[in-house]
Amino acid sequence: MTILLVTEDHAIQRRFTSVLKPGGDARLHACATVQEAETLLRSQPGLHMLVIDFGTPGLGGLRAITRLSKARSDVPVVLLMHTPSLTVARQALRLGVTACIPAVLTNADLKAALHLAKGQSDLIVLPHGSLTSAGAENLLSRREAQILALLCDGQQNKEIAHTFGIQEVTVKMHMRSVIRKLGARNRTHAAMIARDRGLV
Repeated sequence: MTILLVTEDHAIQRRFTSVLKPGGDARLHACATVQEAETLLRSQPGLHMLVIDFGTPGLGGLRAITRLSKARSDVPVVLLMHTPSLTVARQALRLGVTACIPAVLTNADLKAALHLAKGQSDLIVLPHGSLTSAGAENLLSRREAQILALLCDGQQNKEIAHTFGIQEVTVKMHMRSVIRKLGARNRTHAAMIARDRGLV
């Protein structure tokens, strides 16, 4: 089996290498950008699977994933998600993705998920308990959702304050609330979570 892995994360690359190594007949091609992936998809006729890290910087969200899956509709597409979201997973499956799995799995679970992704069924794997936790996206106020959207567009607090005609300290207060409600570590992590969950 030949897999094309799209990720900048070296830990994910090492995990895939260790999972594929024992069989001996599997090969891994890794790249870090959508552009490299498109080139490899055209030049590697023997690909059996495309695995995309949804946390790859500059990926461009589900739109880029749709573009990649259409480039080789004969190849199953597996999406690695850093933040579990049933909503995003379902949307990805509707757009042509075959399987959505957590980016962090044990080697045994990763091997099993890749095996299942080769089959004829759609697959969503979420960490245990993720369906029972309350969706923080439903707890965001309208203003918090607006500020989160501008954060994801790369705006700083001062720019966001200017956009809404409010004080920068008010933006910081909303930002702290967004980070807390999403369970994020910081602004950047909040933006990643928002993208993974399809909140923006």
